[in-house]
Amino acid sequence: MGVRDEAKNGCALSSLASSLSVLGLFTEQHPTWSADAINEALGFSRPTGYRYVRELVHSGLVARIAPGTYALGPRIIELDFQIRLSDPLLKAGLPVIQELVESTGCEVNLIGLYGEHIVTTHQQPGIERLPLSFGRGRPLPAFRGAGSKIIVAHFGKNKLKKLYEAHATQAQQAGLGHDWDSVRAALAQLKKQGHAVSQGELDPGFVGVAAPVFAPDGEILGSVIAALTRHRLGITDLDRLIAKIEGGGQQISQRVAHWAKAQAPASTPLRAKAA
Repeated sequence: MGVRDEAKNGCALSSLASSLSVLGLFTEQHPTWSADAINEALGFSRPTGYRYVRELVHSGLVARIAPGTYALGPRIIELDFQIRLSDPLLKAGLPVIQELVESTGCEVNLIGLYGEHIVTTHQQPGIERLPLSFGRGRPLPAFRGAGSKIIVAHFGKNKLKKLYEAHATQAQQAGLGHDWDSVRAALAQLKKQGHAVSQGELDPGFVGVAAPVFAPDGEILGSVIAALTRHRLGITDLDRLIAKIEGGGQQISQRVAHWAKAQAPASTPLRAKAA
C-alpha cells in the first residue's frame, strides 16, 4: 500500500469513527437529537454532520422519528439480537451462570471487557430479583464493584496506570488507595487471590463476589459475579460462595477456549489484545 493509499485509508477510518461517535450521544436522559444539536455537540461542520446523519439513517443505526429529530434505529436491536446468539463470552457463560444461580440462589451476572469498556452482558436473577443499577448493556465504573476490579487487576502496568490517571478519585473512593502505588498493590493482591468482594460500591446494601474470565491467550476477557443482599451474606458461607464463583470463571474460560478452537484457526486470537 502506497503513502497515498495509507492516507486515504486513514481518512476513511477517521470519518467512520466520527460518524459512529454520533451514536454515543443518545442516552436515557437525552434519547433524541436534532442534526444541528449533533453538529454543535460534536463540533461537526453543518455539511459534514448532515452527511453523517444521512449515512446513519440509511444504515438503520439512527431513525428519523419526526422532522429534524432522530433516535437510535432498528439496526441496533438487530445487532443486539445477533450478539445474544453469537457472542463467544455469552455462549460460553450462559450454561455456567444458570448452574451457579441454581446452586447458590444468588443473582449471577456476566461482565465483558470490550476495548476500554466494561459492560454487563447478561443478568440472571436468583431467588430474589435484586434492583441492581447495572443490568445488561450498562457500562460499569472501572474501579468500583467487584466485577470491574477483578478485570482491571489483570491489566498490564501501562494500561492500568493510564486508567488510574483518568479515574484516580474513583479508585480512592472504592478503597483501593490514595496514590498509584497503593492502588497498584491492592489490585495485585486481588489478582493473586483470584477473586474480588465488594460491598455497596455500586448499589447500597448489596454485595458482589467476582472472579475473572480469560481468553484462550490468557488475556482478561471479563468476569462472572454473584450479587446478594448484605442480609443474605450474613447467612451465607462466603468461602464456599467464593469457591463457586472462582470455579465458574474457570469453567467459562475453558468453554471459551473450546469454542475458539472449534470456530477459528489456531493463529486467530478470539479478541485482539487491547493496546
